[in-house]
Amino acid sequence: MNMFFEIFLDNIIFVRIFRLKNDISLIWIIQKGAQVKEEKAESILNTAKKMFGRYGLQKTTLDEIARMARVAKATIYNYFGSKDSVYLEVLRREADEIVEKISFSVGQEVLPGDKVIAFARAKFRYMRKAINILNLDRDGIEKVLPKAESIRSELFEREVDIICSILEEGVEKGVFCLNNVPLAASAIGHALRGFELNWLVQENEEQIEHHLDELTNIIFYGLVSEKRGANA
Repeated sequence: MNMFFEIFLDNIIFVRIFRLKNDISLIWIIQKGAQVKEEKAESILNTAKKMFGRYGLQKTTLDEIARMARVAKATIYNYFGSKDSVYLEVLRREADEIVEKISFSVGQEVLPGDKVIAFARAKFRYMRKAINILNLDRDGIEKVLPKAESIRSELFEREVDIICSILEEGVEKGVFCLNNVPLAASAIGHALRGFELNWLVQENEEQIEHHLDELTNIIFYGLVSEKRGANA
């Protein structure tokens, strides 16, 4: 018995299929529709990332995103629901990418000390490219969407978790001497975040490298000279 199907893909493509002995055609069309939808979603998000980064949330419109991404405005509503939802997804992707790349950089090192340095360098290398995350700090996080603030806070906590795991490994191997690893990890995280906006907005990469060298030197060796420390 023949079976009749009607399928809407992306509210544009209307497909009518008569199923005979197999459903190969149906499967192909569904897969093709999913691929098209994924490609359009990526185009929308990539375009939105650039526009939000340049103009900010308030000055960017869905009409402009749709025009630059070459999709219908209705398609953006269909995929994401609202401009705010597009913006939040852009932020989530930036945060995930930062954590993923930092984790990879840290994982390339063997020694705990080298991992701390790798963390700091990777953080600033990739944060520099996360313009929408940076804009949250530049514009004042109290002015943005509450969910955007949550994404920024979660990113910080994820960074601290990475630092904490490095410090715990260092303590276990006898490299670091810490009484409170979570507190130390949080302190390092706050210290790096305190420098973040100024370094990333006003300084070039070479200057940032020099500052990171000095900061990591202080973290590892402190401010007290070895001789004075021995007499203390």
